[in-house]
Amino acid sequence: MFTAYHAIMFAVLLIGGIGVVFQASSGEESFANNSIPVKATESKFDLNTY
Repeated sequence: MFTAYHAIMFAVLLIGGIGVVFQASSGEESFANNSIPVKATESKFDLNTY
């Protein structure tokens, strides 16, 4: 028994889910563009000494 109510609710959930996916994917691009520079520290550990 698939009524108009079910069709409307299914469409709302589908459109909402697609919106969340697109918003999350555009957020990844902003993270990639605004990366935090990491200062590389020189390590005293050398595998050749073992």
